[in-house]
Amino acid sequence: MKKVIFGISAMLLTAGAFAQFNLSTVSQTGIGNMSNVNQAGFLNISDVDQLGFFNNSDVDQLGILNGSDVDQVGWGNDASVAQWGIFNQSSVYQLGAFNDASVTQIGIANSSDIQQIGIGNDASVLQVGTLNDANVLQVGAGNDAAVIQVGTANVADQTQYGVDNTALAVQAGTGNYSMQMQVGEDNTAMAFQTGTGNQSYQFQLGEDNMAVHTQDGFYNTAITTQAGDANLSLINQDGALNFAWTNQTGLGQMSFVNQAGIANVSLVNQSN
Repeated sequence: MKKVIFGISAMLLTAGAFAQFNLSTVSQTGIGNMSNVNQAGFLNISDVDQLGFFNNSDVDQLGILNGSDVDQVGWGNDASVAQWGIFNQSSVYQLGAFNDASVTQIGIANSSDIQQIGIGNDASVLQVGTLNDANVLQVGAGNDAAVIQVGTANVADQTQYGVDNTALAVQAGTGNYSMQMQVGEDNTAMAFQTGTGNQSYQFQLGEDNMAVHTQDGFYNTAITTQAGDANLSLINQDGALNFAWTNQTGLGQMSFVNQAGIANVSLVNQSN
């Protein structure tokens, strides 16, 4: 991301000398790498660096002051970036083989950062609106992460260490926050947020755990912590200022929390 910011700064300093221009830089080292860059508008900047074999990158920029940075090291990685609007920023870093990253940004000043280290990880970010922020880190193999943001100033952080973990964050509204951290194998975390200022935290350590949060309203908080295997936590919040925390350790715990109204509090602790 720093390369993009520095590039845009340099372009702005020299903008007086040129009425309109875009900047694309491509560096390829290896065999069979492919880069495709399309830019329409002005002061858009794209930087693509490919090192290895048969990596593929597609960048499509339409608008003003959009910035994209793609770095691929390895074999058969694929990155696709589409930016339509003003001052959207995207960074994709792939180290390994057959990782897949997709970013679509429509609007103003959205930000996306995807880092993939390993084999066969898949990450996608869709942002429609203004000032949305998505951050995805995948280390391992076969992990799947997706972020969908519609609105203003929503933030989603996804971190996956391990194999075949799945994370999904869907945010519609203003100022919602979702954090998903997974360490292990075959864990699933899903967060659905509609409204303003909702917060969702999901922490999973182990195998085959599932956590699902659904929030509709204002300033609700949902937390699930799971350490073990095959635990299930479902939290549904409809209203405002509700708080729910489910903590599960061991094997096969199940918890269902439903809150409707204002300022309800739920604390669940399960272990064996």
